[in-house]
Amino acid sequence: MKKSFKNIITFCCTLLLILSMIPLTSLALDKHTPQDAIAAHGMVAAAHPLAAEAGVRILKQGGNAIDAAIATAFALNAVEPNASGIGGGGFMVIRFARTGEIIILDYRERAPAASTKDMFASEQAKEEKWTQLSGLASGVPGTLLGLKTALDEYGTMTLKEVMAPAIEYMENGFEITDTFRDMIKDNYDKLVDWNDPFAIAYLKDGVPLETGDILIQKDLAKTYREILDKGIEHFYGGELGQKIVDAVQAAGGILTLQDLKDYKVFRHKPVSGSYRGYDIYSMPPPSSGGTHLIQILNIMENFDIAEMNYLGPTHISVLSEAMKMAFADRAKFMADPAFAKDIPLEGLTSKEYAKSLAELIDVSNPKLEIPAGEPGLFEHQSTSHLSVIDAEGNAVALSQTINYFFGSGLIVPGVGIIMNNEMDDFSTSPTSPNAPEPGKTPLSSMSPTIMEKDGEVFMVLGSPGATRIFTAMAQIISNVIDFNMGMDEAIEAPRIHAYSSAGKAMPIFVEDRIPLLTIEALRLLGNQVDVKGTHDLYFGGAQGILLKNGVLFGGGDSRRDGIAIGY
Repeated sequence: MKKSFKNIITFCCTLLLILSMIPLTSLALDKHTPQDAIAAHGMVAAAHPLAAEAGVRILKQGGNAIDAAIATAFALNAVEPNASGIGGGGFMVIRFARTGEIIILDYRERAPAASTKDMFASEQAKEEKWTQLSGLASGVPGTLLGLKTALDEYGTMTLKEVMAPAIEYMENGFEITDTFRDMIKDNYDKLVDWNDPFAIAYLKDGVPLETGDILIQKDLAKTYREILDKGIEHFYGGELGQKIVDAVQAAGGILTLQDLKDYKVFRHKPVSGSYRGYDIYSMPPPSSGGTHLIQILNIMENFDIAEMNYLGPTHISVLSEAMKMAFADRAKFMADPAFAKDIPLEGLTSKEYAKSLAELIDVSNPKLEIPAGEPGLFEHQSTSHLSVIDAEGNAVALSQTINYFFGSGLIVPGVGIIMNNEMDDFSTSPTSPNAPEPGKTPLSSMSPTIMEKDGEVFMVLGSPGATRIFTAMAQIISNVIDFNMGMDEAIEAPRIHAYSSAGKAMPIFVEDRIPLLTIEALRLLGNQVDVKGTHDLYFGGAQGILLKNGVLFGGGDSRRDGIAIGY
């Protein structure tokens, strides 16, 4: 028995040695072939070409990056309504070129006032998926107030001007893509369970639209025009708000008109760190994304990643072990800081703590038990993303969501707003720091990020993908810095995702473009590996802009319909 075990270890080590000498970077040309957008003045990267075009149109009309980001966000409500919209929430990171100041607006969904810690703890709640598929799944939406606040304080244009492209797309329609068609079909049951199938814009005669069909959203366009006419108070406490409340309560929810009236946008200081001399500014709690993005990169910094065989077993092993450690800490420490006062943020993002974790990594012996660490000892004190840089150098990273595709599935009748199911981002355990409470913000993984080099903007980046967000972004950042990739090349490169849950290592998820020899080596080492198809939406859809020597290089993720457009 001992001899057999020794032979397995010897075989694994020999295989690793052989694999380390084999070039693994040759990838077949396909839709993931890099196609950087290049521009000198301004650029928008977004999850749909029409949304990116809307943002660039605003830049050309004299708007700044904030105006363009808001127009793009509203346009996404029209052309990618399955992933975001005014029935949801989001985060915005803004960097001002003249001062270098970075601010964060938090307009994430909040728990309604009637929420309780144990509201999802029952077996019935779990079996019937109340956090995902009922009126109880919807938090108080914040996108509209968040975008209007940013426009009023930092933009230069009117709400009518930045909403115009979205309304145009809703009223005139546009051809749906294969990606959107598949999303409708995948969520068909949810949509027809909660709505009249003959009254849904995404269905025709009760069946899903097909590629090339024209999507017209008359109800949503009418809602946008009403908001322009009556003000956003129409949503936050007026007649429109009452329609939203009525629909949610009819589906078993607890949202009230007072919840909408009481909604507030919060401001935060960014969580900050660095990777090999590049400064990182990202989302702090109530998002876990920025913190654990920095933590993973800090762990990776202890290894000579650039000298590893790209996508080889050693490279993937270091990435996956770092990810699993970050998730263990996420489960133990992360929650809304307004309710959890002892989040060890300094420790989680410290270089010293990351070094202590890196010392525990043995690529030939992957950990199956992943306890949370002790970051306090080192303390010195799922979505759509868009990225924008304007001609003056102002930058915006904006992530917005309704959580699952098509949110809870509930579309407010006659209004067209898809309601979020962000309550699913709370823990179902009443003892968790992330248990629901009145007014609490559910834990997020969204990580809109701005990076600098020598005090100048270097990269604006973000991605959807739930808990795959910050693991995807760590890989993209490493691809650019360690492997000298361009923006789109780094985004299109194959990805992995690893995590831990309840102290146990979960499978390493890999795209099927990861070399087969690497996959088999990981399995021989004792990892469980789950291979997902090239066109699987699991790994998100990152949008980024890279600034080098005054030239903008943009990348949009082809895993969805992403594109970067500049001028």
